[in-house]
Amino acid sequence: MVSLDKGDVREILRILEDELNLTPKVDKIEKMKMRSRIRKQANWLLGTINPTANRLYNGLEDRLPEVFSLYPYGFCHQLRDLLDVKLLTLRKREKEKLRLRSQSLTS
Repeated sequence: MVSLDKGDVREILRILEDELNLTPKVDKIEKMKMRSRIRKQANWLLGTINPTANRLYNGLEDRLPEVFSLYPYGFCHQLRDLLDVKLLTLRKREKEKLRLRSQSLTS
């Protein structure tokens, strides 16, 4: 079972918040409420088992429709690419752990 670690989740949430800060369409109070909603997604991201980039992106988009409607079109592609990279490194780390564990068992 593979899941994101806290550092990866923190980085994903930071990127979502930073992009929200760049949107001039929303007043300060609304941005604060949206940032709070973004931060509340941490447990869902941490609890997702065997995540894929599409599943995470679609889940975030479904959970935060008012936030995603403010993001520019290109940001969505950047976010998907970031999720792809994060999950690729996560899977590599998991494979390495399994390889080391199997080596230690055979030794």
